[in-house]
Amino acid sequence: MLKEMEGIFGDFGIDYYLVGAVARDIHLSADKSAEAKRKTNDVDLAIKINDEGQYNELKKALIATGRFTPHPMEAIKLFYNNRIEVDLLPFGEIEGPDINVNPTDPAFVLNMPGLREIYPFVEDIKIDKDFSIKVFTMEGLILLKLISNDDRPERTKDISDIEHIIRVYFDLYSGNIYEDQFDTMELYDTAQNDYLQLVCCRVIGRKMKELLKGSDGLRERIEQILAKRPTTWWQAMLEGIKDNV
Repeated sequence: MLKEMEGIFGDFGIDYYLVGAVARDIHLSADKSAEAKRKTNDVDLAIKINDEGQYNELKKALIATGRFTPHPMEAIKLFYNNRIEVDLLPFGEIEGPDINVNPTDPAFVLNMPGLREIYPFVEDIKIDKDFSIKVFTMEGLILLKLISNDDRPERTKDISDIEHIIRVYFDLYSGNIYEDQFDTMELYDTAQNDYLQLVCCRVIGRKMKELLKGSDGLRERIEQILAKRPTTWWQAMLEGIKDNV
């Protein structure tokens, strides 16, 4: 599906990256023991869009292939082969000063803070010998899930997803921690049962800080979200955001 979509994106000069659960699972698949317990067939794509006209023309081109059909109620959703649900999440020049996207045909409001900030840090991941896709980083995933849970606290799966990532983060990125973030391993008591998780949270916080450079308002919001949940893991992420390194 993504190979088909990429050709059409190229025709419009549109860049994209993969977000959401499928992107999460691609990262977690690097370690069999780290794989997520929840699976999904929904695909979320952040697409860099200039304006509403380009967004609507892109959807028309996808539908014209005969592979994609529109969702009857939600304008950002398409179905691929009547089986896979695809969300097209626009960001970029289409965003207003308030970060809202306000299409008029049909009229709705989409607010997706963080997509613009994550974009410069996306990673190219090789899927097979002929195809690579851009995927948001794990820290970008956590950033979006913090915002999502703050918007809708009833979405407890966001918290459980974050906690799962924290538990397996060291297994996935220990090399990077040893090479670039080794000082974090000296900030906590090795006798603590969750020593490695605290180290990982501190590293995650530092990397979210990099994502949020130049977005003071969003950084302040993330700090407030973390401060409202006074657990040791959340506080370690908050300390990482505030580190001067």
